[in-house]
Amino acid sequence: TVLWHLRRDTALSYLAHEVVAIDRTHPQAWCVVGNCFSLQKDHDAAVKFFQRAVQVDPSYAYAYTLLGHEYIYNEDFAKALSAFRAAIHCDPRHYNAWYGLGIIHYRQEKYAVAEGHFRHAVQINSGSPVLLCYQGMVQHAQKKSMAALEMLTKALSLDEGNALAHFHKAVVLSALDSD
Repeated sequence: TVLWHLRRDTALSYLAHEVVAIDRTHPQAWCVVGNCFSLQKDHDAAVKFFQRAVQVDPSYAYAYTLLGHEYIYNEDFAKALSAFRAAIHCDPRHYNAWYGLGIIHYRQEKYAVAEGHFRHAVQINSGSPVLLCYQGMVQHAQKKSMAALEMLTKALSLDEGNALAHFHKAVVLSALDSD
């Protein structure tokens, strides 16, 4: 996943080849392959490999989470919801799955529901500026500007370079000035 975030497609491709050659019976190997296809924007292929990871180990929460994110890319929100819920069933403290549920509801403009999911993720991982930023974004969407400002300020205290948090903090401050 680190190589995916760093957009290191050559290194990720090499790693995928190596881990599958070493052991095809671990879900982590199939997740690496799925991440490789995801990075190449072949989301349908990525889905197949994340499904293979789940088939190899139905209790591996992270595979369901990665599967859920691929379904989001394909805009198949029903399947994404199901995948994230399966991840939470495997591990109720898997904050990435709670974040995924929040993202789906945020995109569907179900802000109160999204806020609950982001809040749950933040309770598990309070040191994540991304989670705090999204919680602030849904709070602002619900006209909870002061709470949103607090979350966005906290996100920026953890990551001063977070462009999304800077942008949304400016939006909130602008909205407060116009009130």
